[in-house]
Amino acid sequence: MLKGDLEATEVWRSASERLRRQLHEATYGQWFENIVPVKLFDSLLTLGVSDDFFADWLRNNFGDLLHSALKGIDNVDYDYELEAGYRQDDAQNMHRPTVTASKVKPKKKVKPRNCLSRHTFDNFVVGEENRYAFAAARTAAENPAFYNPLYIYGGTGIGKTHLLQAVAHHVLSRDPDARVKYITCEEFLNNYVDSLRLKNHSEFRGSVRSVDVLLVDDVHMLANKIQLQEEFFNTFNSLYNQNKQIILTSDKQPSEIEGLESRLVSRFESGVTTEINPPGFETRLAILKMMQEEHLVKIDEDVLFFIATNLSSSVRRLKGALLRLVAFVSAMSESAITVEHAEKLLHKLLEEENVSKTISIESIQRAVANHFEIRVNDILGAKRPRNIAEPRMIAMYLSRKLTPMSFPEIGGAFGKNHATVMNAVRKIPEICLKNENLRRSVSLIERQLQS
Repeated sequence: MLKGDLEATEVWRSASERLRRQLHEATYGQWFENIVPVKLFDSLLTLGVSDDFFADWLRNNFGDLLHSALKGIDNVDYDYELEAGYRQDDAQNMHRPTVTASKVKPKKKVKPRNCLSRHTFDNFVVGEENRYAFAAARTAAENPAFYNPLYIYGGTGIGKTHLLQAVAHHVLSRDPDARVKYITCEEFLNNYVDSLRLKNHSEFRGSVRSVDVLLVDDVHMLANKIQLQEEFFNTFNSLYNQNKQIILTSDKQPSEIEGLESRLVSRFESGVTTEINPPGFETRLAILKMMQEEHLVKIDEDVLFFIATNLSSSVRRLKGALLRLVAFVSAMSESAITVEHAEKLLHKLLEEENVSKTISIESIQRAVANHFEIRVNDILGAKRPRNIAEPRMIAMYLSRKLTPMSFPEIGGAFGKNHATVMNAVRKIPEICLKNENLRRSVSLIERQLQS
């Protein structure tokens, strides 16, 4: 039996009261206050949230708490499902999903300083590898301070700066009077040093502490700079206490940055942390097609396919390859370019890519052993306690992911059969979905191997 919206609202109200009593006021306000009770079918309550990122974060971090809060209401143990595309306003509007975000027509067009005009959300190709980071950045741009701070980490050249600058463009398109500052950590350092040298430190502080949105690229560069960290810590606190949006990017998670004070690690981890990974083949091909639209010269699809297949480490390298081919066709007045021509013209880039991909099973075994503080011999041995079996499975999973070796070849390198490797490749992603610490470990080892 499908029950009415009123009953869904009543069930959620009871659960909300329980959650409010158990959680800190700020935590409840950030994660639960804007949930919309959509419908109730038998004992299944559908809850509306803003986007997929929000839904996954709730499942991973508050799933058990939600189940507990819905248990025993009117002697019924309710279950829940999360559905993206809702906002709090919908609770007063028949709970219908939001199709498009509300937009504020700008009085004037304002371009954020130091931001490329092409770095917008519309020009960002969303794939499985970056959709959470994209959704989080988009939510932060539309609802400043909702995710605060938002911390995006990942390798070089895969879209972190694009997302930061897209936030700047989006905020100013909705509110031209908003004070938005995009700055790299290196620029923050240089401006800070100049302010000390020129004795205008108060002016520097005002420039970063009087903004509505602060976007800082490459915060890992704060490492081992004690005085700069002190300044950044005070700037962070000042903005956070004013409920101003802070978004940071780095090539590492906060806890992985050596030389970063624990109080800054704590601040950076207090909001939402999300990873952005190198794009998969489909995303790379889509990126090339979008980039090509900016040029009059068009490259044949089989050539784009070749580039997307052979250049996988970064968006930056993809762009460089495409520009090189476009420049060649323009300069030589060629009507088209073949895969053979492309291979010759991109020889250096392809060589660099191959060098960056040279990862052996032995190097994976060593990296996993070092991370989990066990011996390589433990990974290769027959012992099966959890502190050895799990790292062994991770090493097999990464060997399959990062090398061209087959299941039997990987099995031979571990002294196991191919079925054992297949089992590890299947199970590790499943375990990572349930165990955030393990997922972070796998991600860290992978990035270390690829760096």
